[in-house]
Amino acid sequence: MAPEVSTGQTEDVRVWIGRVVTGRETEHEKFVEWLNGAEAHEIFRRRRLSEYLLTEEAGTVTVVFKAPHTGDPRIMIDFLRYPGLWPDFWEFVRGGRAEDEPPPRLPESATRVRWRRGDT
Repeated sequence: MAPEVSTGQTEDVRVWIGRVVTGRETEHEKFVEWLNGAEAHEIFRRRRLSEYLLTEEAGTVTVVFKAPHTGDPRIMIDFLRYPGLWPDFWEFVRGGRAEDEPPPRLPESATRVRWRRGDT
């Protein structure tokens, strides 16, 4: 574990960028409402995330999710595969590690969902 400590990296960050499929906006709005609720937040906790952020601007949905850096990619892989968190009305455009796919800098008004471990 010493190499992990020496890097100073405390979190792994992934970025998912996509758009809402045309005609499915109502489903998307209901899903965003669900993501802001206790059931989704419990899933985030169980999947060992430390943060989940969804922004939306000009038809583009961006999800940034973070987990403690363990050196084991399974936390991120398991989250990406978790049923129900990636609806079929979201169309994937691109994504990856934050260092390869930096999240866009958007105004606070673009934030639709923000969850952080430890927040009430």
